[in-house]
Amino acid sequence: MTGTEGGAPEILVRFDQVFKSFRTSRGRRQVALDGFSMSVPTGAVVGLLGPNGSGKTTALKALLGLARPDRGTITAFGRELPADQRFVARRMGALIEGPAFTGSLTGEHNLRLLGELHGARRDEVADVLELVGLDGAAHRSYSGYSLGMKQRLGVAAALISRPDLLVLDEPMNGLDPEAVRHMRELLKRLRDERGMTVVVSSHILSEVELVSDWVTIVRNGRVICDASVPELLARGTSRLVVRVHDAVTARSVLTDHGYTAVPAFGPAGAELQVEPPATRPTPSDGSDVLRLLTERDVYPRELVVESASLEDIYVAAVRAADAATATARQEPRHGT
Repeated sequence: MTGTEGGAPEILVRFDQVFKSFRTSRGRRQVALDGFSMSVPTGAVVGLLGPNGSGKTTALKALLGLARPDRGTITAFGRELPADQRFVARRMGALIEGPAFTGSLTGEHNLRLLGELHGARRDEVADVLELVGLDGAAHRSYSGYSLGMKQRLGVAAALISRPDLLVLDEPMNGLDPEAVRHMRELLKRLRDERGMTVVVSSHILSEVELVSDWVTIVRNGRVICDASVPELLARGTSRLVVRVHDAVTARSVLTDHGYTAVPAFGPAGAELQVEPPATRPTPSDGSDVLRLLTERDVYPRELVVESASLEDIYVAAVRAADAATATARQEPRHGT
């Protein structure tokens, strides 16, 4: 990420208190963005996370000029939107809600027709096809492409204008593991080799953690978390995992001493996920838990301290936001 002299990242895109609502077919007002505020650092891969219907796609459409906010401000490349949308659009490439090409034409022909609109030469079309890994399938008809190949051609179309900012809505959706891995490596290459800023929405949290520098979590049209991945992971709480043959006895011993021991089934078999009493934090190495178990002749096969994952932090943030919303609804309204 590009930083300023003070160490803070330079911001390429900023949403500030953006509101957007729609009218449903029954005439009801549906709020999509409810005070949405988000930052996109220059030169970063930003993961946009949130449940279906949380407002992710609406926010991306607002950035691209496909949805006009009711109020609030959006700035990109130092320009305010939608007033300077035409200027900003020349510096952005996007894939929103899936690619659309002519099935009877080859991948190369589809991309070449699109490239002509942006003044792209044939060698540039070939370069983009190679970048997304479709150079070997360039002369096959689009109708014969797999879902992963279609997604990659969609990304190629977003890149054909040589953008500084790439916006991708669920590019890994429905892909097999090999295609997901290829997409992940592609995003890293665009950032590292071409200095591109990438905003990618996704439900695959493990992949977002692997590829993203910055994460924004959205819930009910609001941003509930907006920070760098290292900062988010540092906020998480480590957990102790105990793998033991006699999980029933081990759990009994630990709960007798105030611990919470939740049975689970991990890659190595049965295990307990252990949390200490609030009044007595567990040492980082879990030595207190080990002492309690061995005193009762329970000997763990393995005792591991696992750091919090992005999935853990995501779930905690969403639950906290839902709890806050529920509390706000229950509070009495004054003056009514």
